[in-house]
Amino acid sequence: MNDDDHTNRESRFELAEREKGWVLRRTRPYSPCQNGRVERNHREDGKILYNRHIFTRKKDLISQVKKHERRYNTTAKYVLNFKSPEEIVQEYFEGSVA
Repeated sequence: MNDDDHTNRESRFELAEREKGWVLRRTRPYSPCQNGRVERNHREDGKILYNRHIFTRKKDLISQVKKHERRYNTTAKYVLNFKSPEEIVQEYFEGSVA
């Protein structure tokens, strides 16, 4: 489906984005900077979630992902100057309100 009717038409996501006044920022495909972050994230998730558990029900998977995200977001990180991602987000929003 490479005809103009399909390739030049806005997707439902793009229509919703425009309707809400959002600005979509795209990253370059195959950007080493982005790919490294994404690959690292997938590798860590794989080590923690999928290599340790066999999920037989979707409900179990969802529960474990929530638990993993909560643990990850509340753990201090060296690259964040020993703050957790949750603290960084909280500081950001406290600063933008003032």
